[in-house]
Amino acid sequence: MEDLYRFPNIINTLQVTGCHFGLKPPGWHYPRHHHHLFELLYCVEGEVAHEMNRDAMTMQAGDWLLIKSGVRHQSSNTAKSDYGFFNVHFDLDDPEIRSLLSATPYQLIRHKEAERSKLRYYVSELEEVMQRNRTKQPEAEATAALSSPLRFEDKLLLQSYTLLIIHDVLQLVREHKHGSIRGQAIAAEKEKDPSLFTADIAHMIEEKLSLGLCEEATVAGVAKEMNLSRSQCSKLFSKVYGLSPRQYVSQQKLKLAKELLVTTHLPMTDIAEKLGFHSASHFSRQFRRWTGQSPSEFKPRHHSTN
Repeated sequence: MEDLYRFPNIINTLQVTGCHFGLKPPGWHYPRHHHHLFELLYCVEGEVAHEMNRDAMTMQAGDWLLIKSGVRHQSSNTAKSDYGFFNVHFDLDDPEIRSLLSATPYQLIRHKEAERSKLRYYVSELEEVMQRNRTKQPEAEATAALSSPLRFEDKLLLQSYTLLIIHDVLQLVREHKHGSIRGQAIAAEKEKDPSLFTADIAHMIEEKLSLGLCEEATVAGVAKEMNLSRSQCSKLFSKVYGLSPRQYVSQQKLKLAKELLVTTHLPMTDIAEKLGFHSASHFSRQFRRWTGQSPSEFKPRHHSTN
C-alpha cells in the first residue's frame, strides 16, 4: 500500500525558560537588561512603556512584542492602573525559524493584527495549565508554589502551546514582512540595500557550513573561501541567524545526531564518523555536553516481538 502523505523527520529542540504571568502596579520599573534567548511578551491588561535599544514604545492590552536575543530593553508601568502580562523566553535550533526571529531587533504586533490569530486562545489554555499546577499553599509561599515541578502531561501541553504561540507570531511577522516586500524591493533597486547584501552572504555561509557538516567544515575555512576574515564571517552570520557559525554547526550536528540515533540502527562508530568526530568516545562526550545524556541513553530501546 502506497503512502499518501509522508512527513519529514522532525527532531528539533525547544528551550523554554521564564514562562509566567504577572501583574505589576503603577510606578513599577524593570531596569535595562538583555537576554540570551528570544522573548515574547503579551500585554494582558493595562499598558506598559518600553525602551528598546533607544526606541520608545507603548504596549496596550492585546499587543504582542517579539524581542531578539541580545537586545537591551527596559520596561515601566507609567499608567494609573495595574499592568498584567504573559511572558516567555525561548529558543529553537531550526535555522530558518531563527533567521525569521532575528530579522529585526524587535517586532511589535498590535491587538488588531493579533486578533486574526489564535494567540489569545493559546494564552488562556496556558494559563489554565499553570493554574492547575498551583498548589494550595499560604500566600507567602505562592511564588515557590508556581515553580513546583509540572506533571509530565502538563510539560507537553506547555511545550505544545508555546510552539503554537511561536507559530502564530511568526505567521504574523511573515505576513507583515511580505506586505512590505514590494517597497523594500523598490528601495533596493534605487540604492543597494546593505541588509539584503548581509542576508545573501549569511545564507551562502550557512549553505557552505551545511554542506561541510560531516567533513568538519571550519568557520575559518569558509571565511577564507569567501574572502572574508573570520570575524567578518561570524558577525554577518550572527546578524542574520541570531547565533554564531560555531553554535549553528553544533546545533545542526546535534539535530543530525538525534535523527540518526532515533531512525537508524547504525553503531556509534559510524554515527561519529558521519558527524565528523574522531571517535565514538569523542562523539559520546560531546553529545552528553549537548543534552545531558549519553547517545545510548537517548537512543530508543527497540523490543522485538514474536
